[in-house]
Amino acid sequence: MRADDFLWHLTNLGVGVTVFVATLLYASPGSRSFDVVVFSIDPFYLLTPLSVAYTCWTGIGLWRWYSDTESQ
Repeated sequence: MRADDFLWHLTNLGVGVTVFVATLLYASPGSRSFDVVVFSIDPFYLLTPLSVAYTCWTGIGLWRWYSDTESQ
């Protein structure tokens, strides 16, 4: 198992979790909003699904990489 590949995947996974936790702590629903031309955007509802999706995507990538290295 290569340590640099493992750390790459683990760091990417950590980024998704960190963005999710930071969104919960610092941009809770209704606390902030940005006015765009016609409507306002609450970053909570934008960042939460994106960070969860990124975490799942990188977690699947880590799992696939780990499964491939175990079989070799």
